[in-house]
Amino acid sequence: MASTVQRPTVDVGPHSARPGLALLLAILSLPGSTIAWDLPAGGLWIGLPLGVAAIALAVQARREIGPSRSTTAALVLAGLALGSMVVFTIASAVS
Repeated sequence: MASTVQRPTVDVGPHSARPGLALLLAILSLPGSTIAWDLPAGGLWIGLPLGVAAIALAVQARREIGPSRSTTAALVLAGLALGSMVVFTIASAVS
């Protein structure tokens, strides 16, 4: 039985872009890399994974849904957190 009705395809797969989660992780990476620096191993075990995950999710969201304020903010905040950890590590090694 053939049908001449053309139906549009329906995408029922999961939507994997999560700009809100990327922003949340980026916000949490800031205190994880600054306040937690006095803990054993510094902020590397708290701030570093959160910052890397925030950047990965923000880049993935930018590819899927395009640039938005939340993805840009997540990239900037996570970049600042990782940059501050690099500066803290260099300052600790020099002193």
